[in-house]
Amino acid sequence: MKKHFLTIFIFISFISCNKEEMKDNQINGNWQLTNVYCFCGFDPEINFNDYTLSFAESSNMVTLYNPTEGYFYIAETGSYSYTLIDNKILKIAGAPVFKYTIENDILTLVLVDNPQIADDELTLVYKRT
Repeated sequence: MKKHFLTIFIFISFISCNKEEMKDNQINGNWQLTNVYCFCGFDPEINFNDYTLSFAESSNMVTLYNPTEGYFYIAETGSYSYTLIDNKILKIAGAPVFKYTIENDILTLVLVDNPQIADDELTLVYKRT
């Protein structure tokens, strides 16, 4: 009986960990910009936390909110379709392509740069809200 109980306990623990790990690695949900790394200038008055992303995996739509008209990092405020590719590539319709990672509720987007352009490096860091 103890063997069965131990086997069931290990199985349930394994399933619980996998579900939590999957949740942590999903892009679905709301994200708030916390930092920008780039060779670009920006107004020191800009509050990164006002820039948000909201992914809806069920419809493959992302809603971007940029508080300053005409000033954005990915695309202008609006809703866009998106695609995730196995090797951690995020393609948002009408926007540049980004490599993405999610770790501990931190989403990092790194612009897939054009090697012919020297100053197009861009990294955006978001936290899950």
